[in-house]
Amino acid sequence: MLFSYIVKETIMVKKILFIQNRKNVKRANFFDHWENIHAPHMVKVLKPQKYVLTFFEEDLENGCCGMAELWFHSDEEYKIAMERRNTEFGKSDNWHDVAKAWPDLERYEYTGREIKIVDNT
Repeated sequence: MLFSYIVKETIMVKKILFIQNRKNVKRANFFDHWENIHAPHMVKVLKPQKYVLTFFEEDLENGCCGMAELWFHSDEEYKIAMERRNTEFGKSDNWHDVAKAWPDLERYEYTGREIKIVDNT
């Protein structure tokens, strides 16, 4: 038997953040902290709909080490999430001791619309 489904496409806000490790933190330690301490903590704090990390293999001095992609249902949902991030609990993972924004400390967060070309998952 063959079934057909019409799937309603959900529009979501995607935030992309580019990050690098601080010079006094070894790259391997940085990735470990990001994946095993910061990311699980952010899931609890921000409550994103989707959260994906990409670690870059190139180790360029002053280069970007990786990026985080977070999906939210709306800009409002994201703003509320970031308010939770600015609480004592939200900051309790010591992320800023090991990481910094890249390339611009004042603007490391970008909003995008993902266009899937192929998704065979």
